[in-house]
Amino acid sequence: MAVKRFLLLVSLAIFASLLLTGCGARAGAGETAAAASDAALAVDLPALTIDFDANGAPSLGGAPLSSFAALLPAGLADLNLGSDVVGQLTAANIQHIQITTVPTGLLILVNGEPIPSLRWDSEKLANLGDVVDLLGPAAPPVIKAVLPIISDVGVGVALRFPVAQGADMIPMQVAGDASAAATARAAQQAFAAEIGVAPVIRIPVVYDIEGNYTVQGITDAEWQALTGAPFGQLKLDGNLVKDAVAAGITGATVRTDAEGIHIALNGKELPVLGWAEGELSHLLKLAAGAGMLDAADMDAAALTQVVDALLPVIQSSNIEINVTFPSQ
Repeated sequence: MAVKRFLLLVSLAIFASLLLTGCGARAGAGETAAAASDAALAVDLPALTIDFDANGAPSLGGAPLSSFAALLPAGLADLNLGSDVVGQLTAANIQHIQITTVPTGLLILVNGEPIPSLRWDSEKLANLGDVVDLLGPAAPPVIKAVLPIISDVGVGVALRFPVAQGADMIPMQVAGDASAAATARAAQQAFAAEIGVAPVIRIPVVYDIEGNYTVQGITDAEWQALTGAPFGQLKLDGNLVKDAVAAGITGATVRTDAEGIHIALNGKELPVLGWAEGELSHLLKLAAGAGMLDAADMDAAALTQVVDALLPVIQSSNIEINVTFPSQ
């Protein structure tokens, strides 16, 4: 483990040297240094900024990325997105993507605003470490090495793409009243004021060793007969259930609230997929701009309007599904 940690620190040092060549502002910069002021390890760096041209070729500080082959992981120096991918991104007005770590999570920003990303605290990271232990050899060793120090390392990479002619430049970080976060907060507050109490749904699901399930004693086949809905699709493969039982997993919980989607195994909550800052609204806007809704034969404008109206309901509701597996 000590050797792995040492190699990880060497990798961070190499990453820092690359930043001297091509760097830019990073979302959450300074947060890691402030949170880790008393820690032995603290890394808080600007974002590594990689620019792609119309042909998909990457550059760092104006020099081809291949020039830094000796400092990059194998294969990364040969990265090329291709003109088709870059053309699609430009047509969708996706100007930049940033992936960055902060003490409380891993953020993904597209056009300066977050999409659903991971949020954590020390307890959730420790619980994730327990899950990695349960997975054993199936879990990549680097995950186990990174988890104890990830909150003390603030790094990021920003990918910038060509901007379409006539399009306005989008800042690397968007904030203020025009942001998706501000719009989402206002919508949630208005919905909360209208309904008074957040909706609550709680469903207990009990699986047997063959992957069949019951809810309050009613089988999947009976639920399907009662409602006509395809509840049989929720049956699990028996081998999956047996593997979960063999790994010591007795239960899982999936719940949603205003913060995001929570997952817990054996009562231990894992990192949250966050949506409290307008992430879903921004993701929908990006999907519409990329033509993904048109491609699905949907009226993009009408669908966007409907989903925008539903988002405060979805995000404000407390929905919980508790799954129980048989014991060994």
